[in-house]
Parts: sequence; C-alpha cells; structure tokens
Amino acid sequence: MALVVLTLAPQALAAPSLLAMCHKDWNCDATVKMYRGHDTLYLSWLTNTFGDKCSCVKRLMSDARPKVVRVHLANGPCMRNKRCGRYEAFYGYNKVSASRAIIRGDKKITGYFDKQLNDLAVMFSSSTNLTCYVSPCLECDLNESARRVLLNRVSAALPQCIPVDNPHRQRCANGYHCEGHGQAPKVSRPCIVDLDGKDGRTVDLKKWVDRYRKCDLAYYWEPWMNCIRGGFVDPRRRNCKYDSATFIRTRRILCRYFLHPLFGTC
Repeated sequence: MALVVLTLAPQALAAPSLLAMCHKDWNCDATVKMYRGHDTLYLSWLTNTFGDKCSCVKRLMSDARPKVVRVHLANGPCMRNKRCGRYEAFYGYNKVSASRAIIRGDKKITGYFDKQLNDLAVMFSSSTNLTCYVSPCLECDLNESARRVLLNRVSAALPQCIPVDNPHRQRCANGYHCEGHGQAPKVSRPCIVDLDGKDGRTVDLKKWVDRYRKCDLAYYWEPWMNCIRGGFVDPRRRNCKYDSATFIRTRRILCRYFLHPLFGTC
C-alpha cells in the first residue's frame, strides 16, 4: 500500500531531533546513511551534555552539501531536576542563582557559553550554504533578562546565525525566534517546534504537522534520540549504541508524515 505523504508549507522543514548526537558511542555511520542522496543536511544537537568531542557532528558538518542546523548550548532540564553533571553550565545553580550570575556577568557560567560559542564559530567558519539556529538553553528556566543576555551573546559570537529562545513554561522574549517543545507548545511565528519529551510514536502526527506548518522547523523526537532506556542515567554514561534499524524505522516515520528535501523520498 502506498504511503501518504503530507506536505508542509514551503517554509516548514522537518527533521529528527538527534539531541544526543555528541555522545561518544553515537552510531554515526547510520546517521550519515540517513542523509545519503539528499541535497541538504538538516541537523540538530545539544552541545557538551552528552559529550564534548562531537565527532559525528563534525563529520556531518564537514560535508560539502548545504546545511540547516539547530543547536542548543546548555541543558535546562538538568537544573530543574537537580541532575546536572559537573561538566554542565548549570551545575550547582538553581534558576534564581543562575539568572543572577548571568546578568551580572559571572565568568564561571558565562565562560561556559563563551566556550560553546567559540567552538561553534570555528566549526561554522568553514561551512558554506549554512543556515543556523542557536538556542542558548534547552527548555530554559532562566528569567527573561538572563535569557536575553545569552541571546545577545549568541548574536555577537555568531552574527550569521538566528538566536532562538526556548523557555520552559514562560513566554518567549519578543524579537526572537520562539521554540516550544512537546505535543502542544504555544508558539507564534517565527517559531520552531520539537516533540522533545513526547514520544512521536504516541502522537497524531498528521494533526501535529498541520498545526505547526507555520513554523520554520518541526522536529520529530523519540526517547532513543536522548539515549533514554528507562530510569535516569547521567547523559554521558547512557547506552547510545543503536543499530541501523532504529534509524531506518525513524526515517520511514518521517517520510510518511513530512515532506521536504531530506525525507521527501520513501
């Protein structure tokens, strides 16, 4: 039986939300095969949390094809859940103390963001035909003033990229792309949506795609994309060894419900 392909509005692009792609055990060969034969690479990752080498990201970014990327610089949920590793931006902070530290320019925390931004600037400097969206904080609990400080740092360090505000249970800051997560985020254009936190296999994807066709980017997510296999495990200690069948199955889901240059052919 033929697959039904639903067409998003021309500006809306859908991709897998591979947030754990920096993990040292990530199956990069299978990831590369997902993009084989396509004109543009649509990429997404969270820096540092799952690993600080990001060899698979660097491999894909070295590809000569045009790229559209969405990057988060820091892990917001770990602060909310009090599970940040010592290597993360928000280790030892809560939302109040972190916001204050960022606003006053505390070098301990702002230095983390400067390093991530510098690393991205080096990586992006060698990329042509690059469209980049950069969010300082994934599902962020920082107050708006602190988020604006970080968004301004993104603009200064990566003027070629689009700064993205991704707050948790707060309104997005005016003047920036707004990113919302889950099955029913409240966003207005310009926007990005991501099922992150809601297993895409349990969602009416036809309805979800139609609801968010106005957004620039729409990301499909399943727990394996964060290497989640049950209870909480430190991200760097998770088992991220997924075989190619997982990537193939996910591609088929995307191909069925999304149409753009990456997943337009089943």
